[in-house]
This record gives sequence, structure tokens and C-alpha cells, in this order.
Amino acid sequence: MRVLAGHDGGSGCAWYRVVLPLSELGKHGHQVTIGTAGTEAVRSRRGQFDVIVGSMLAGHDPSQLGTWRRLSAHGRLVYEIDDDPFSVETVNWQAYSTFARADVIDSVSHAAEVASLVTVTTEPLARVMRQHNPNVAVLPNCVPGWVCDHQRPRRDRLRVGWAGGASHGRDIQLVTRPVREFLNRNPGWDGHLVGTDYRPAVKHDRVGFTNWVSVMGNPRAFYESLDFDVGLAPLQWTVFASSKSCIKALEYAALGIPVIATDAEPYRDFVVHGVTGFLVKRDHEWLGYLQQLAADAGLRESMGAKAREHARAFTIEQNWWRWERAYSALLH
Repeated sequence: MRVLAGHDGGSGCAWYRVVLPLSELGKHGHQVTIGTAGTEAVRSRRGQFDVIVGSMLAGHDPSQLGTWRRLSAHGRLVYEIDDDPFSVETVNWQAYSTFARADVIDSVSHAAEVASLVTVTTEPLARVMRQHNPNVAVLPNCVPGWVCDHQRPRRDRLRVGWAGGASHGRDIQLVTRPVREFLNRNPGWDGHLVGTDYRPAVKHDRVGFTNWVSVMGNPRAFYESLDFDVGLAPLQWTVFASSKSCIKALEYAALGIPVIATDAEPYRDFVVHGVTGFLVKRDHEWLGYLQQLAADAGLRESMGAKAREHARAFTIEQNWWRWERAYSALLH
């Protein structure tokens, strides 16, 4: 099978959704070409391909829609998307700045309609996209297998951590007070934020911050930045959030980090409550579960080990065939 893919070249989601799975397809005998400049890369290399994959092409830039349509003469089109662009709220300002324009929304809809297949990360997002194309495949986010054997850095001081982008301001508010109270009660622990600097919201002098390390540019450095002993995954429920994947909890789990996550759709089907982490139903439980893990090193280690074993089922080496099956079905 000959596959051509184009993506925006900068986002972590493109690495998880295009570079990682299609690179794995290449290891299994398929001819894969991956571009890094959106539709321009696809246009410059177009020939006769079996499958042409576009990750949000014609979505971020509506002017690409015409090129996307013309590419249908050169192979079956697969439109890849991992967010619900039709339910973005202003609080998700990064996504809102991308999708708020009517022409962008229109181009996303049309790009999905002209594709032979739409691929998404979750079933809730699949339900959204089936309104624009009945042929939708759910291909869950995966991590590379080596992460499950990577020994994360262990610091002299224990850390509770969170990693996320700038659209998570409402989410981080769920844990600012519990984390602040936890650090006040536990002088041997520090906080660590990775990605977006929400230290002004947490308001504690023992909370550190690390800028994003691009998973696209340096996957190992990215995973090494997640040097937590307990990972947090708060999520304020919205229609937009309900289509999100469990990637944050999966990243933690693959590194052997027990997670405390909101009991919401993205995490409910991944985190095994009381085994690989904890699911929070009520606000006071954030502090309670933090205290429980802080007081019991054995529990942290055993829960982290079980989380890592659970994550092994979500490696790309175990799941690349899902992409092969989805794309191959277009050729029959």
C-alpha cells in the first residue's frame, strides 16, 4: 500500500496521529511518505498513491480546500481530525482561535465530506464527524513502545505534576486549591507544571515550571520532562472536552506514573480506579487521593507499575494494524 500524508509540522497531535502510526506502517512493508508542510508538501509530491492522509488540512487554512479536493484524483482521501471543531468554547482559546471563523468551520465540514474516510481518536468525536461523512474510523491515540520501558528521572524531592496546553485554564482551576493545600501539608513534595505556566493560578512557591519540549522534534526529551511521582489530569466537562482522548493519562501511565484524573469520558475507560490511578467524582477527592499516594510509597510504585503494564496495550507496535485495516478497506 502506498500512503502519502501531510500535516502541519508543529503540533504534538500530528506526531501522535500521523508521524507515529504511519512510520510504523512503513516498518511493515508499506510505502509511506510523510510531508511536514501541510498541503504544500502533499502537492509537491503528489503522484499516484493508494491513500492520501491529511491531518486537519483545509481546516487550519480554508484556502487549502481546493487542493484537498484535487488530490482525490491521485488517491483515496483520509481526513484526520482529533478535536471537535463544532463545539469549541471561548475558554478553549487556542482551539477557538483556530475554529471560530465560519469559513474554517465550513472548510472542515467540506474536507470531511469529500474524503473517502475520516479518522478520529474517540467514539464521541466519531459521532460528531458522522454527521459530515458516514465512513468514520476510530483509531485511538497510542504511544511508542519504548516509553513503557523508559526509566523516568527520579528527583531528590517528590513531585506532583501536570502537563498541558494553554486551553486548559478552566481545567487547571479544578486542582489549584487542592494542590496548594497538599503542598502546605507535605513539605517534602513539590509541584511541577509542564507546557503552560499556570503558576500564577496555583500560587505556591514550591511549584516549578518547564516549557514544552516538542514531542515532534524530540520525543525522548518530551517524555523525560514528565518527571512526576503523581500525575494530575483534571478536566472540566464540556461538549468539546467530551470528544478528547485519554492521551494525558496514557503518557503518565506509560512512564509508570499513577494518575489522578477527573471521572469524565476521556479517562473513564482508560484509568482503572484504585488500580492504575484514581478517578475523581467530587472536588474534595483531589486532596484525599493526593494524601493517600503521598503517604504510601508502596502504593505509588505498585499503582505506577500496573499503569505501565496497562499502557503496553496502547503502544503503536500493538495497534498499527488498525491504521492498516482502515486504509486497506478503502482499496476494496
